[in-house]
Amino acid sequence: MTLTTPEPDGGLVSRVRAVDGVVDVYGSPLQQISGILAAATGRSGERQADIAVSVRDGIPRVAARIATDPEYDTPETARRVADVLAENSPEDATITVQIARIH
Repeated sequence: MTLTTPEPDGGLVSRVRAVDGVVDVYGSPLQQISGILAAATGRSGERQADIAVSVRDGIPRVAARIATDPEYDTPETARRVADVLAENSPEDATITVQIARIH
């Protein structure tokens, strides 16, 4: 299976956000810094969500940073997000889900 490109209308980010217990999907730290700088200089302050995709040593890596709702079991929410990422990634991909915030 090939990786689904994150798209605003029904893409991978939207699928991750639709998982029960997910409050938000965060971009990479580098993206967050560039968004803060853009807002400070009067450019677009719109934060971008991101599913990080890379290849290391020939192995695809897919990573998401999420915020979870404390009323849901956080480890179970992370597992469901990992399942969504795995369903939309190559079979040999390494999947990582980071809990950036619980709120």
